[in-house]
Amino acid sequence: MKKTFLLLIALLTLCFAMAAPVQAAEIEPISASLNADLVIDKAGLLSAAERTKLNDLANEITDKYQCEVIINIIPQMEGWLTEVDEYAADFIRNNGVGYGSDKSAVMLMLVTEDRDYALAAKGFGNVAFTDHGKDVIMDKYVLPQLKNDNNYEAFLVFLNKAEEFLAMARAGTPFDIDTDEELLARNAQTNHVVKIVFNILIPLLVALIVCMVFRAQMKTARKQRAAASYIPEGGFVLTGSSDQYLYSTETRRTIESGSSSGGTTTSGGVSVKSGKY
Repeated sequence: MKKTFLLLIALLTLCFAMAAPVQAAEIEPISASLNADLVIDKAGLLSAAERTKLNDLANEITDKYQCEVIINIIPQMEGWLTEVDEYAADFIRNNGVGYGSDKSAVMLMLVTEDRDYALAAKGFGNVAFTDHGKDVIMDKYVLPQLKNDNNYEAFLVFLNKAEEFLAMARAGTPFDIDTDEELLARNAQTNHVVKIVFNILIPLLVALIVCMVFRAQMKTARKQRAAASYIPEGGFVLTGSSDQYLYSTETRRTIESGSSSGGTTTSGGVSVKSGKY
């Protein structure tokens, strides 16, 4: 009887255990990275740490100014396009590149085998990166580093200048001929020198030449002690008079023209500057 009672208690305990809800095991959520892959290095120019730093900075700039900033490094061009400017424009148009409805983007592309580069822009990227802006950022900042194979430094300075250009454009004053402070300073200095040359030095030079001509004409003159030497035989008779044109003085002044913005040449909404490094 006792055994039967213990067996009954055991069966009841087992039934209650089976009827109780099973507590699900806790699963930690997988946190997807918010960073897009904006630095593409298929040529292996960058270390993993360098690529991560550049990618984080590119994403920060992209989110802040709502324009994708991309670095795309490939060993060679694939497909039927063989010109780097066409290849870069095609990449932007056909790979879903860009921020927002207008697909705003700016991309620095390198083709390492042929040492080609392209700086392409679309949407708001065209506003921030004018023709003059592309020339300055590449010729003055990026290309000198690339030519010395300072790849990480070249990409870092590109991102920093890209942020500067985007900030100026968002503020309503894109980097261009009429907002390039260094260019304006050089032009002002040149204009100052030109004004000095035309307004002071050239008139002085003309005056010096005239004086030298007069001096040369007076070399045959001799000092006379009596006035009779100056009176011709038979007295002074005036038979006619004439005016002779001796010289003229010309003063020139430069007329400064207003500065004009450098326009961007676009193909399918994408503007591209390309060349060799």
